[in-house]
Amino acid sequence: MKQYLFLLLTMGLFSSVMAQTTLSGTVVSKTDGMPIPGASIIPNNSTQDGVATDFDGNFTLTVDATDGVLLVSSMGYAATEVAYSGSQNFTIALEDQSTGLDEVVLIGYGTSVKKNITSAIATVSNVESIASRPVGTLNDFLQGNVAGVTVLQQGGDPSETGKIVIRGLGSISNENPLMVVDGVPYYGPSINPNDIASVSILKDASAAAIYGAQAASGVIVIQTKKGKQGKPRIGVDMYSGMQSATDLPTPLNAIEQASVYNMAADNGGTPRQSAHDAAQNPWGQTTRTQWMDAIFRTALLYNANINVSGAGEHSNYMSSFGYNKKEGVLQGTSSERYSFRLKSEIDLSDRLTLGENVYFSHTESVGTNTSSGYSGTILNAIYMPSAAPIYDDQGAFHGVAPYNLSQFAGAYGDVYNPMSLLLRPTTTSPTRFLNANVFLDYKILNGLKFKTSYAYSTSQNNYKSFDPRRPELGRTNLVNSLTQSYATTNRWVWDNQLTYNKAFGDHNLDLTAVYSSQFTDYEFYSQRGEGFGNENKNNQYMSNAADIKNPITDVYEDALTSAIGRAMYNYDNKYFVSASIRRDETSRLAAANQADYFPSASMGWRISDENFFKVPAVNDLKFRASWGQIGNINSVGYYSFDVPLSTQTVIIGENGLENDKGVYAGKQSNPNLTWETSESINLGLDATLFDNRLNVTFDYFEKETKGMILPGLEDKHQGTAAADVNGGEVKNHGLELSAIFNNSVGDLNYTLSANASMINNELINLDGYNKSGIDFITHSGENVRSTLEPFRSEVGRELYSNYLVPYLGIFQSQEEIDGYVLGGNPIQPDAQPGDFKFKDSNNDGKIDNNDKVFMGSYQPDLTFNVNLKLDYKGFDLGLIFQGVSGVKAFNGYKYSAYNAALQGYNLDNRVLGSWTPSNTNTNLPRLSTKDNNKNFETTSSWYLEDASYLRLKNITLGYSVSDSIMDSMMKGASLRVYISGENLFTFTDYSGLDPEVGGNGLDVGKYPLSRMFTAGLSLKL
Repeated sequence: MKQYLFLLLTMGLFSSVMAQTTLSGTVVSKTDGMPIPGASIIPNNSTQDGVATDFDGNFTLTVDATDGVLLVSSMGYAATEVAYSGSQNFTIALEDQSTGLDEVVLIGYGTSVKKNITSAIATVSNVESIASRPVGTLNDFLQGNVAGVTVLQQGGDPSETGKIVIRGLGSISNENPLMVVDGVPYYGPSINPNDIASVSILKDASAAAIYGAQAASGVIVIQTKKGKQGKPRIGVDMYSGMQSATDLPTPLNAIEQASVYNMAADNGGTPRQSAHDAAQNPWGQTTRTQWMDAIFRTALLYNANINVSGAGEHSNYMSSFGYNKKEGVLQGTSSERYSFRLKSEIDLSDRLTLGENVYFSHTESVGTNTSSGYSGTILNAIYMPSAAPIYDDQGAFHGVAPYNLSQFAGAYGDVYNPMSLLLRPTTTSPTRFLNANVFLDYKILNGLKFKTSYAYSTSQNNYKSFDPRRPELGRTNLVNSLTQSYATTNRWVWDNQLTYNKAFGDHNLDLTAVYSSQFTDYEFYSQRGEGFGNENKNNQYMSNAADIKNPITDVYEDALTSAIGRAMYNYDNKYFVSASIRRDETSRLAAANQADYFPSASMGWRISDENFFKVPAVNDLKFRASWGQIGNINSVGYYSFDVPLSTQTVIIGENGLENDKGVYAGKQSNPNLTWETSESINLGLDATLFDNRLNVTFDYFEKETKGMILPGLEDKHQGTAAADVNGGEVKNHGLELSAIFNNSVGDLNYTLSANASMINNELINLDGYNKSGIDFITHSGENVRSTLEPFRSEVGRELYSNYLVPYLGIFQSQEEIDGYVLGGNPIQPDAQPGDFKFKDSNNDGKIDNNDKVFMGSYQPDLTFNVNLKLDYKGFDLGLIFQGVSGVKAFNGYKYSAYNAALQGYNLDNRVLGSWTPSNTNTNLPRLSTKDNNKNFETTSSWYLEDASYLRLKNITLGYSVSDSIMDSMMKGASLRVYISGENLFTFTDYSGLDPEVGGNGLDVGKYPLSRMFTAGLSLKL
């Protein structure tokens, strides 16, 4: 820092002694007053003294001549000349003449005009339409909008957000894109989407390398809105609406449940249950509840945003307040967010700018478990007998049978009342997040600028959940409990940046040097208490528990320092080269391995400017190529090189009554662990065609993760979990294509855009994973009721591939069973007509897990999006179609919902179509209380389904009130009203609730996405 201060002082003194004319100002669009980044300012035809405006449209330059003319130009705008006399400050408005390549793109630590980009950077179009759609987070808006960017929705649970994957899975460990907001890495909850002005996605290593250790999975760069010249502006955006679930399954009614289980008992050779005998249990023959109708609801959603902004000659400001509330379509689930932002800049002099950006949010969400095969809410709504009411005569939750008929309860299984799962626990989980950033920007010399920024964030989550007793018959639990926890994360990030931007005739040079450091501390504390004599809300405090369990704690500190250098050069805007190198040093690795270097390089060639290339239909054509490496720190445990000891309560003493603390090594350390590295190459073409009406971008990429960090293979002799290791390599390669076409016919303006991406994923090796030569990773933690384990990652295959026994159909006769033999012995000796036939893949004469083969994965082969926007005399219509293909989901819901061999649970009414001698054209096996053939217990391809889909993601119809009407009310005001529908239609062959099951494609009754209808307005004053 001393060197920076010395440099500032020296340059400041040097510049002050030179008597020159200082010219500064802002270049804006005459149409909407928005600043124009990257505009060229050339004084007196001297290109070597020219400068470019920054992201906010600001510029400052010094010239020798007291009087002269500035030539101001920018791609997409008509050039203009402005005379000056002496030092002056200007606001220069340019007329629009837009083309697709004029767009200014956010890049790492700076901006660039899209036509000069040489790496894979995509911009998110139609960001302004965020205000017209019921999207609670940017993730929701990104889905399908950018080629190569996949948003894996985690169902419709309001407490969960979609996971963003850029150019395929690169690791089985933690990988999330880095979020950068207003130039600073951001680690908080989702920001208010209405604050967003522009978004860029840095997809390849060349683009993202400047962000280093946390950018291996790509970078999402966001610029928030700011004030613009003119009078203060007030913006009001709001909508409200409703949502509902569609295509829900239907459980058997009471008579059907009894009939199905009587048939299953007969087929299984077991006695019929008395609970299903109408004479012995007439209560069980009457349907009292349609459980899907009971747990699902028509839910409301609200969103309101108020924005106040403005700018003067030397300052600008923006403040916003946002409120978003979304009821979940499952009873008792919801999310709510309050947010506030204050952002301002002030020019303290013609060289010094000071700014701040403060963001605060209060978020709280309550979801429900729909991923468990035991306690999943939707699954229990299938399990629960339709004869049972929601509440008993006393207003308490009812069980599977009345207390006076408890002798029948066992026939219905250990079922939770699904409404009690949703409404009984009292849960609060507010998260308060504050992020404050201050920066100082000093223009040292013409083209040379220094910027220092410091950001501090703190996040506090307080969780409290009280779970009362569950005395009702079914899955009874007579122990109540209270769980409380808090988690606090504090982080600071300090960046210091020098940039030099200069034009020397046809030579354009952009140099950037950054030193960045950040530090994080985290603390977590959790405690559980049981045995509350009184369950009243006023008694739900830890001190009232009869049995307070030992607390659970977690704490860590994390530090990262980085030094970055980047050079960008182009000649005559025709030939481009750039290179960067970053040195990262992390506290997560042992001292010898903490630091590493990660380089990148790219080049571009504007072919359309060559004399030999004269094609009238081609307005602009550029070739790009890039290569780069990035270290991935997200996959490294905080103390993997020296794992802290674990503690546990142990029972000692002769009678086993004394409690004491035990300290033990729970996991091995690995001081030799090194950086996981992501290396990629990218080849691309950008083209503008047909009088700038069509813009096309094409990319081919290869991305390899080397030294993948993952838990090693456990050594049973050590008695501890294996250390993390650098254990493999993953490769993704694919194609991306995006196109946008703009045109008009009379008063009708239309834009048609589309994008598509194809990605292939492969595990190249597992070198270093273990010393036993095993070339696969089992994912036993992802299973259905500890029985079905569908995933395996094996060398030469996709990560999390489906690994299943092939299903060949249903045996229609005993002759078919007797004919399915090997060496004269039946392959499935326990089969009966109506049972599944499986393939003996390894020809050993029996069906078991050794017959599993690979059958694709949940990773899509193709993702695509089509967007149509029409504008006619104030009316606008937008349609978004989004989809994926080549997606395979494991529908584990069928294991429980179609299986009569479990505990007597109610079933999905589709079992009425199960195989019988008179109903053979079906893929459902015969009903039986015995699964001797392991129809359901075999992890087979019968569960595997094509989860490809095409979805009408959004349709919006709006009307903008004419300027003349609005001007008569208030000069410069505008008003747009609209109606919008989200997730309107889905075309899919998937039989589950929704094809977007999230995770790696395992579905046991996932919370579905809902259909939404909203109406709103956008008012600017």
